[in-house]
Amino acid sequence: MLLMCIFALIAHWLACIWYAIGNVEKPYLEHKIGWLDNLGVSIGKRYNYSDPSSGPSIKDKYVTALYFTFSSLTSVGFGNVSPNTNSEKIFSICVMLIGSLMYASIFGNVSAIIQRLYSGTARYHTQMLRVREFIRFHQIPNPLKQRLEEYFQHSWTYTNGIDMNTVLKGFPECLQADICLHLNQDLLESCKAFHGATKGCLRALAMRFQTTHAPPGDTLVHSGDVLTALYFLSRGSIEILKDDIVVAILGKCS
Repeated sequence: MLLMCIFALIAHWLACIWYAIGNVEKPYLEHKIGWLDNLGVSIGKRYNYSDPSSGPSIKDKYVTALYFTFSSLTSVGFGNVSPNTNSEKIFSICVMLIGSLMYASIFGNVSAIIQRLYSGTARYHTQMLRVREFIRFHQIPNPLKQRLEEYFQHSWTYTNGIDMNTVLKGFPECLQADICLHLNQDLLESCKAFHGATKGCLRALAMRFQTTHAPPGDTLVHSGDVLTALYFLSRGSIEILKDDIVVAILGKCS
């Protein structure tokens, strides 16, 4: 929108210059071939040089000048408003040069904006294609295939495809600790297990946290599994099942 407003403003300025050229040259032309004289002839409002109020109205002249600059800037140039004098031709050449530069700049920026808008969607489809190729190559059965796709979609919803571990590796360890502390601040403050811990302890713990996303209906831990981690719920809830019967529901900070 801003680019279009700039384009319109430049067209307005050039239209004013185009009118000024025609208005300044008009009294000195031996043959009345200027664009203002041609406009008067085409709309039936000829100039009578003994009558200063004769000729096209200000509205007609401005609209025609603006029409000419827009058509020249966009390289359309219908030709019904054309330069005839040398001054008008030189100005028209300058307008076309400006138009070519503006066209490249504006539409180049528009293309970049569109690419940025759809870059996330493109990355999503690329990653999903890799998951499906993996499923097809290894002939994953349908129930497990559905779980894989649901996990990917659910995880993408929360992370937008950003691998936090990869991002953190680009920063020094002290900055990593501050980032991890900020990302896990709500959990550390609301969970009673961390009350009373020093800031240094919390920084060290935050560095060891790993985020895991589980889609609805998925199983996080099976009975008999050997646990190698301690889980804290920072979002959502989890059901504890025994013989397919819900015996407890754990919520946030459990």
